[in-house]
Formats: sequence, structure tokens, C-alpha cells
Amino acid sequence: MPPSGPEPINTAFSADHEENDLYRPLLSDGASTGAPVKPKLQRHVTLLGGVAITVSTVIGSGIFVSPNGIVKEVNSVGVALLIWLGCGLVACAASLCICELGCAIPSAGGIYSFILRIYGKLPAFMFIWTFDLVSNPAGLAIIHLTLAKYLLVIFVSDPPEWAEKLCAACFMISLCMVNCYGVKFMTSVQTCLMFFKLIAILVIVVAGSIYLGQGHHENIEGFFTNETVTPTSITFAFYSGLWAYNGWDALFHAGEEMDDPARTLPTAIKLGMAIVVSAYLLANTAYMSLLTPSQIIGAKAVAEAAVSVSLGKVFGNIIIPLFVALSCMGASTGSIFMIGRQVFAAAREGHFPRFLSLLHPKRNTPIPALIFPCVIAVTLLFLPTSSIESLIQLSQFTMWIFYGACFAGIFVLRIREPELPRPYRTWLIVPGILTLLSLYLLVTPFIQRPVASTVVIAVVLTSIPVYFLVIHKSCFAEKKLNSLSDLFVNGAHHLCCGVS
Repeated sequence: MPPSGPEPINTAFSADHEENDLYRPLLSDGASTGAPVKPKLQRHVTLLGGVAITVSTVIGSGIFVSPNGIVKEVNSVGVALLIWLGCGLVACAASLCICELGCAIPSAGGIYSFILRIYGKLPAFMFIWTFDLVSNPAGLAIIHLTLAKYLLVIFVSDPPEWAEKLCAACFMISLCMVNCYGVKFMTSVQTCLMFFKLIAILVIVVAGSIYLGQGHHENIEGFFTNETVTPTSITFAFYSGLWAYNGWDALFHAGEEMDDPARTLPTAIKLGMAIVVSAYLLANTAYMSLLTPSQIIGAKAVAEAAVSVSLGKVFGNIIIPLFVALSCMGASTGSIFMIGRQVFAAAREGHFPRFLSLLHPKRNTPIPALIFPCVIAVTLLFLPTSSIESLIQLSQFTMWIFYGACFAGIFVLRIREPELPRPYRTWLIVPGILTLLSLYLLVTPFIQRPVASTVVIAVVLTSIPVYFLVIHKSCFAEKKLNSLSDLFVNGAHHLCCGVS
């Protein structure tokens, strides 16, 4: 009589599968049930860890890159500050709005899992296809380009582009390894980096306060003069500002790993976003008191130029770039954590090859899922068109397509599943306003930049034929997608077990 143990996934690797815990989550739980057991993450994220993930992921390169884009669009100190405040309120409202879904559906996939639950498999696949091939890798590329710019400027006044991209790629690989090492280690690193980036913003605020205390008020006089504001310019200014707040949804990807998510998730979101919005408003007030709008637009490194005016070149050319680089490291670490969980959740649902849902047997980290988006981001770094402004616009446009779907999905889920336990409930007027705002942010760019906007929509729509050709037909998908993943699974096995 044959043994009654679980069947191996592939006979070519049957010995490895039976002996190694790495593969057990992908196998049947026994002949008695025959049901597959999906890989599960462990709950290691505390309240402090949740706040650290939120703050460290949001405060990254945006506060040091986006001031140029906002001031360039509106050319007014007062309007620019209002846009920073407006973007902060939108990010806070969006995070508390999605918090209802995060508490009701605590899953590693975050937005992906919410769309899957609300709209089904095709919209969820469109989301994961768009985000993991376009938006998320573009975001990682932006963060690491900024990190490289600020770090290299300490040693070379005008570093060559190839050096910036090579440095960015090296740091991306290193911070991916931090995530692979373990969740507890990653949250400890994030907590340390959170304090470093708050120190950097504090230095900027102190520099602005000293400058104003010396009687220099000329840059902030006439707050609302020289403004060149149109609906389109406000939209693109909002894109730059919302990029700086990007990462407000990072903690929702850790719902499966949080201690008591119904209690911890809303508290961590509120504390984290309050810190972020306060820090951003103070930092931008300091920028605009130290520099004129034309100086902000022309500055290659806004934070460095602003602090140099008040505290001198030692602070501006060495201390600030170092702290900014540390801040970008925190944002990168959190972003890789968030994107990796998203890829892991998609692979677990069959939307990506199954080797991307492998977990390390000891550290319980999805190593292949963490590496996958970093490979795409490194590729984007070395494309000739990878400028920061173009990457920001590409990233933000695709994001708000699906954020808007989530806001509208709260109404759908309230009607369709009224009995679903909701430890946290938002006022329905909030997702209503955010849905309309999402439509505005998506429609307005077509007026001024129709070609670029159409290209982005085309990238999203390419997911539909891929879904029906590869994913929808389960027998075809199982045969083709899993045979493809088996080419990589043995290498992923050695990779995961090698990180110890």
C-alpha cells in the first residue's frame, strides 16, 4: 500500500519537498482532506513597529524631491503650502478610510487583497500587474535615485549619472537583504531610521527658525502673489505632493503580521500620519522661508541648499545629505516590505508563479517575492528615460486608479456584506469625497498630457489579455505557469535556505 503522506508538487523535486519545511506550506495537509494549505506569515509587528513602518515608509525621498515640482507648478509660497496641507489631509483621510478594509480583511496583500475581495480576480490581477510592473518599481527607483544623489554629493559636487544609478542599485540590493533577514530585524532597523529622518527634518526646521529670527522675512512676504494656478497645474502639484505622502497604505500590507490588528492598526495609522503631516508642514515652511520660489525650482537638492543658507555649508553639504540618505533608506526598506507582501499574496492566489509564495523555513520571510520587484526596479534605473519627474507622474497616475476603486469599494462591501465584522468604521462621506477626488486626479491629466496618460492606461489594459490567456483558464494556467515556476523553484529553494 502506498504511503498516505502529502503528494509532492513535482516529482522532479519530490525528495526536497518532503524533507524541507520551505515547501510544506505549498503542499496538501494530508490525504484526509486533500485541501491545499496556503503559506501564512507570523504576527511580529507591534504598535511601535507599525508606527515606525508608517513614518519610515512615508518620509523618504518625497519631502526632499517634491518641493521642486509643487512650486514649479503653482509658483506661489502660499498656494504651495496649502497644497502640502491638502495632500496631508487627503493622505490621512485615505489611510483612515482604507483602515476599515484593513481591519475587516487583515491580509498580507493590502490593496490587492481588498480589490480581490470586493471586485474579484480580474480587477485584482489588473492591479497587481500594473503596480508590480509599473508603479511600485518606479517608486523604488525614485527613492534609490534620491538616496544616491544625496549620498554622492557629500564626496562629489556633481556626480555622473552612471555613478548615481550604480549606487542606487547597490543600496536597493542591500536593503532587500535587510527585509529577507526577518520581520523583527526589519522593524528594529525601521525604528532607528525613523528617528534619523525626524532629526533631519528637525535640523531643517531649526535652520528656518534661525533665519527668520535674524529678521529675514522677505521670502515669505506676499504669500499669494505671483501664483499661476490652473486646474491642471493644481492636479500635477497634487501628484508631486501625494508622492511625498506615498506609503500611507504600507501598514495595511502587514495586517496578517500585526498583533491584534483590530486595535493596533488604526492607532498606528493615526499616530504615524500625525507625525508625518506635522513634519512635512514644518519642513516646507522652513524651505520657503530660506529660499525663493525660483531657488527652490532650480535647486538640485532642496534640503541641502536651504540649510546651507542658515547653518553653513558644513551642515548643508555633509550633515543634511547624510540624514536624507538615511531617510531614503527607511522609505526603501518599508517599500520593499510592502511590495514583497503584495507579490507574496498574489502568488498565493495564483496570480503570479507559485515560487514567489515560498517562505524561508526559519525566518518566515517571502524572499523570492521581495527580490522580484527589486529586479524590475533596477532595470528601470538603467533605462535612459528614468528621470525623477517622469517616474513620479507615472507612479502617481497608476496608483490613483486603484485607490479610487478601493474608496468606492467601501460602499460595495457595506451593501453586499453588511454582517462583515468591522472593528473600525469610517464615515461614508469620507470615501465619497475621496472617490470624486480620485476621478478628478485621473481625468484632468488627459487635458494637458493626453499621450502620456493614454500610454499609462494602455499599460493597465494589457493585463486583460494576459489574464484570460494565462490565469483565467485554470488548467492552462496550472500547466503553463507552474511549469515555468518549476524552472525557478529549485534555485529559489537554495536562495531561501541560504539566507540564514
